[in-house]
Amino acid sequence: MNLFSSDVDWAPEEVIEDTISLFNNFNVKCTFFCTHQSAVLNSISQSPDFELGIHPNFLPLLNGEKTSIEEVIQRILKVVPSAKGVRSHSLVQSTPLTEKFKEFGLEYESNTLLPYWNRIRPIKLWNGIIRLPINFEDDVHFMYRKGFQDCGLNHKGGGLNIFSFHPIHIFLNTDSVATYNLARKHYQDSKELIKYRNKTVYGTRDLLIDLLKGDRANFNESFTFSEYIDNHYFKSNENSKH
Repeated sequence: MNLFSSDVDWAPEEVIEDTISLFNNFNVKCTFFCTHQSAVLNSISQSPDFELGIHPNFLPLLNGEKTSIEEVIQRILKVVPSAKGVRSHSLVQSTPLTEKFKEFGLEYESNTLLPYWNRIRPIKLWNGIIRLPINFEDDVHFMYRKGFQDCGLNHKGGGLNIFSFHPIHIFLNTDSVATYNLARKHYQDSKELIKYRNKTVYGTRDLLIDLLKGDRANFNESFTFSEYIDNHYFKSNENSKH
């Protein structure tokens, strides 16, 4: 089973909309982790095909900014007050953070990256938070200098895969750090960004489209993160008690 997620990372509206349209075109569900107020994301907040979680940025706090964990979480929860899940920007995590997530009523976190590990599974943490590890992330893939013709996972088998994609890399069809670095100065200008879209080498967008095509061709079930937890994690654990 493949679960898809996207870390918004302050992308402009046209770039976010581009990612949403791909998932809509293939009728595959996606969980978005939000960094900021977005009319485009607000427009899908009630859709059964999408889920909105939070993507708080704790890096300024680590760099000495005078704020607090609580303030960072509260700020982003004002954007997505109904969020059930969290993935920290840059996957920042700690036991105190996980306790705070619980205090704020969050039900799951997705802050652990295990690249190309084919046996990931949800883990119930000490405070009841469910951990959903990631085994593919687009920017990490190109930092490994791997080609996008192969995601490095058995995505057609029966195991669980959790993919993390970024709208900016989908939009640019990023294939390498060099491609991204050329475009990033125009991050907030989609009209300029499109000029830097990679059209010569198989990249992030190409891989995502192939994965989405495969899911539809094989009639794979599609779930948001919360749906997966409710329909598979909890049910499988209940069955194991009998």
